[in-house]
Amino acid sequence: MGADTTLGAQGEDVAEWVRNFGDGYGLDLVIDAAGVSASLKLALEIVRPAGQITKVGWGPQPLGFSLDLLVQKAVTLQGSFSHNWPIWEKVLALLASGKIDLDPIIERISPLTEWREAFEQMHSGAIVKGVLQP
Repeated sequence: MGADTTLGAQGEDVAEWVRNFGDGYGLDLVIDAAGVSASLKLALEIVRPAGQITKVGWGPQPLGFSLDLLVQKAVTLQGSFSHNWPIWEKVLALLASGKIDLDPIIERISPLTEWREAFEQMHSGAIVKGVLQP
């Protein structure tokens, strides 16, 4: 998909990996799309000073931790909400033009009747993305 490096496999100590990556100061950009408070806390730990965190996912839980690292590291925290029509129009145009290729991540196309199996495979990590086709 164009990333130089990805991490976060189940059981992987992400903070330890980042401490041993590059110059040891952290990552320039962290995209948090998990939707749980713990992922924002981890993002604050692994982003480098003056880096950026883009938070896409959110959840109902309160933070439950200090945002002092945000200030201490002078990090930019940006929220991103993609569920609006202009963004979807751009995405559809990119898909139609072939500029975005989803084949590497779509590993299952299923009829609606197989929704449970598709969700279970995604939840377990057996596949990255499943698509339900009416």
